[in-house]
Amino acid sequence: MSTRGTAAVGKQQVGHRSYPRSQGTAVPEGADASEGRITGGPPGRAREGRLEELPGREHPAVDPDPASARVVAEASGHGEVVPLSWHHGESGPTPVVRGLAESLLRQLPHLVEELMDLTVGRGVRHLELVPGAEIRRSLHENVLGFLRILAGKPHASSDPLAVPMAWGRYRAQEGVSVESLLRVHRLATQLLWEKLFDEARALSPEVLQRLLDESGPVWEALDSYSQAFVEGHRVAEAETQRRSTERRETLIDALIEGRGVEPVVAAEAQVTLGLPARGRFVVIAVAVEAAPVTGGEHDGAGDWSGTLRALRHALPSHAVPAVWRSRADRHIGLLELGSTPLGRLVEGLAAGTGRRVGISCEVGGLADIATAYHCAETALQTLPPATEGVASFDDHLLEALVVTSPHVAQRLAHHTFGRLLDCPHEERDLLLATLDAWFRCGCSAARAADELHCHRNTVLNRLRRIETLTGSMLDDDRHQLACRMALVAVRCP
Repeated sequence: MSTRGTAAVGKQQVGHRSYPRSQGTAVPEGADASEGRITGGPPGRAREGRLEELPGREHPAVDPDPASARVVAEASGHGEVVPLSWHHGESGPTPVVRGLAESLLRQLPHLVEELMDLTVGRGVRHLELVPGAEIRRSLHENVLGFLRILAGKPHASSDPLAVPMAWGRYRAQEGVSVESLLRVHRLATQLLWEKLFDEARALSPEVLQRLLDESGPVWEALDSYSQAFVEGHRVAEAETQRRSTERRETLIDALIEGRGVEPVVAAEAQVTLGLPARGRFVVIAVAVEAAPVTGGEHDGAGDWSGTLRALRHALPSHAVPAVWRSRADRHIGLLELGSTPLGRLVEGLAAGTGRRVGISCEVGGLADIATAYHCAETALQTLPPATEGVASFDDHLLEALVVTSPHVAQRLAHHTFGRLLDCPHEERDLLLATLDAWFRCGCSAARAADELHCHRNTVLNRLRRIETLTGSMLDDDRHQLACRMALVAVRCP
């Protein structure tokens, strides 16, 4: 016997659909009461047919949560599940198909058991995670819903695809893969088509031929069921991923807010984030600029792959656990360096991140992550806005001291440089650059001259000009220290 596949009608785009709260699976007219429910009380349904909630997950017959499904569906960007065309007033199954479906409805318990044996016998993966009573129940509800559609007796007040949508979502929550779900659906498709074929052949050759000629609605319904299974599964996976991401972000926020000292938070961070309780932790703060900082392609919270590429180049990913938290103006990373030197991280990121990056000092445990975060933010603030670069907290301690006390820093600059800051812009910048070069060259006028590409006497004349404007001599140790600090204060953002 040749059976027809669903490839011809499988071209519709699968997408999200919200499903309504499930209704009881009423027994079709003329059918036995055993068709409407399974006796013996499988999980989620009491013996007398009342629904009861399974612990730990949303059961499709109890709480399909249409509002949640709608939110996830809209956020995921998938298309719509193509509805059954005759559900909206178009022609549906023919009288022959309806009659054959009603005949199979009277055989529903036997169909479920036969399909149960077929499913278990084929050893479908992941179904070993599901209790046998639950497999039997889902087969019963889905076969019943499908045959009711073909018999022209779906619930008028509900979406006929709500049942497969809900079961696809429920199976995902149980850990059953979508491939396993579709394999069971293919087995059911094969069995149901064979049963329809056998019923038609037993009646007459004319009925069999009409079934073959008028089988379009059968395959449309089977294909729509397949799409609904997949989409329900995707909804659940999207919800799981969203909740996992939210939980990870909440934990990172708790750590950088100082709650790593709480045993419960620290324990959950170890399990959820994969971070050890003790280690060599650093925090990275990456600025998200409102516009490209140097004409690059990244902007806003968009592409920051350059930072991640530099990070992967700087650190062996298998040896350095890292978790990230994205905010409107920051990407925040928590890293455990292990045996990797901090200098390697700094050098790797400095090689080309395309952003402003602040790196904290090392701390020894999850309880100290808040301190590390504060240091990373402070290091980031030492870099001027609209520039690229990497600032390590330990390498910018003077700058950190200045940016953490901006009012004191500005007072120090004005008190130390005095009238020098009132000079015309060009002269002021020239004198400050000369003083900075002189300090960096070990207070050597000759070496500073080489760096500034001018004569040694030019450097000495500029230094004397600085002494005149500040009213203090540069050979005074305390004045030298004040000048160094004032230079940092003037140049820090």
